[in-house]
Amino acid sequence: MSMTADRRTFLKGSALVAVAEALGISALLSACSGGAGGAGMVGDTIRFGFLADMQVPDPDIFYEGEGLQVTLSAYEGLVAYKPDSPEIGPGLAESWTVTDDGLTYTFKLRAGVTFHDGTPMTATTIIKSFERRTAINQGPAYLIADVASMSAPDDSTLVVELRHPVEPFLDYLACPWGLKAVSPTAVQTHTVNGDLAQGWLSTHDAGTGPYQITEFVPSSHYTLTAYDGYWGTKPEFTSLRIQIIPDITTQRLLLEQGQLDVITKGLPIAAIEAMKTNPTLTVVEHPTAFKSSIFLNWKKGVFSATGFRQAMRSAVDVPALINPAYGSTASRSTQFYPAGVLPDGAAPDAPDHDVSKLKALIAKLSDSDKQIDLAYDEAGGATDARVAELLQTQLAALGLTATVRAMPTSQVFALHSAPIGQQPHMLVHGSGGDALNADTTLRIFFRTGVSPINWFNYSNTALDAVMDAGQRSRSKADAEVHWVRGAEIVMDQAWVINLCDMKDVIVTNSGIGQVVHTLLGPGMVPINLLRKVQAR
Repeated sequence: MSMTADRRTFLKGSALVAVAEALGISALLSACSGGAGGAGMVGDTIRFGFLADMQVPDPDIFYEGEGLQVTLSAYEGLVAYKPDSPEIGPGLAESWTVTDDGLTYTFKLRAGVTFHDGTPMTATTIIKSFERRTAINQGPAYLIADVASMSAPDDSTLVVELRHPVEPFLDYLACPWGLKAVSPTAVQTHTVNGDLAQGWLSTHDAGTGPYQITEFVPSSHYTLTAYDGYWGTKPEFTSLRIQIIPDITTQRLLLEQGQLDVITKGLPIAAIEAMKTNPTLTVVEHPTAFKSSIFLNWKKGVFSATGFRQAMRSAVDVPALINPAYGSTASRSTQFYPAGVLPDGAAPDAPDHDVSKLKALIAKLSDSDKQIDLAYDEAGGATDARVAELLQTQLAALGLTATVRAMPTSQVFALHSAPIGQQPHMLVHGSGGDALNADTTLRIFFRTGVSPINWFNYSNTALDAVMDAGQRSRSKADAEVHWVRGAEIVMDQAWVINLCDMKDVIVTNSGIGQVVHTLLGPGMVPINLLRKVQAR
């Protein structure tokens, strides 16, 4: 190596150490330095970075985006979405039938499945999992709220009776936050003061998945180890180590130095384009049922006026936000729901750009009313930060003074219960349903009092009635009529500005192949299916 090249390598490594130490993660460098030894080579451990600490790994409490690699590696449900498809396939259930009236679902369970503590998975254990989720009654509990009863005619047969038809019920079960099998043995063993093992499961797991949690240190790192008794495709990587690295630039440096193996979100478009030219990295793009949106606080300041919100929907120059922030990794949103959830052209949503109405309204405001609190979720990474900054500039040109702030994910998910003074006027955030069904897009963001991601406690009785009618439809076609009407109500209320349909950009060490992906994102990559690229 020449003196110049050697010096360049030294300076790049020194910069990495300086940035990492400044962020308090110097331990990552030493912990990983004994790994594969450089980009393009991989060992037996997959190394991830999370932009933010996850909530808890308890599947009956966890209801965020950051952390799905953990919960979906440790736990499994009855059914699951097929890769990059809205089609539902088998999970712990091999097959299922539904009665003509839509009220009874019978699942045939797989044989030979065990929980990580060795307990056999049976229909009775699934019933216990239903009961635990219902009793804990946290965010994901709504997905099974319409279950009337369950029975187990034998170990391999589970019968679920619903109170009324639920058109998206299988989608509820297939979604990442859907019901997961939890070992009743572990729950009984680790229950303290009737908590159903919530304390223990905040740092451990009791699932059937390909990996089990062996170390969980909040705000620092998590380690998962392959479960030897796993029934399905055996992981090629024997462990998964996730480090909390809030700065995406640091994640990029670590990946390029061979100290991380995968980045699944948060990279700015300039970094993505540069990484495509790096032969030691592989950049792949996948479609995803996920949008970038701006939610408007209908109870705060000038945004409490419907006319002001409607004028804002038209005044925002959407292409000027998404083109610099996303480049080729997103396309302008043209319909209310994420791409692929409804047929093309259903629920169109692309207001013509017109600033005149908003300028006229702003001209009548006092100086204090022109002060806007504009927030974004820190887990959105550099891209959401860029959108917020560009929006700030647009608002300034219109006569509004916006202050941009990054919010920790935990605070964003608590907005619905925060005092109005602590809530922003505008929130830049990803939007998409819990499942690949329009019901969940409406229900989680706009249903009266049902969800922690109904950020600003939106409420409309007509919309609630539309959701109920759609959910109880007997066919997808009938339900879609209601989903279109629901979208029209939300657009008329001007609660949200949909910006773009996003692609998932997955960047890996070039020594990793077979990146399997699911549409619900961002970054939904089953770790157990990743494979090492064979040397040629």
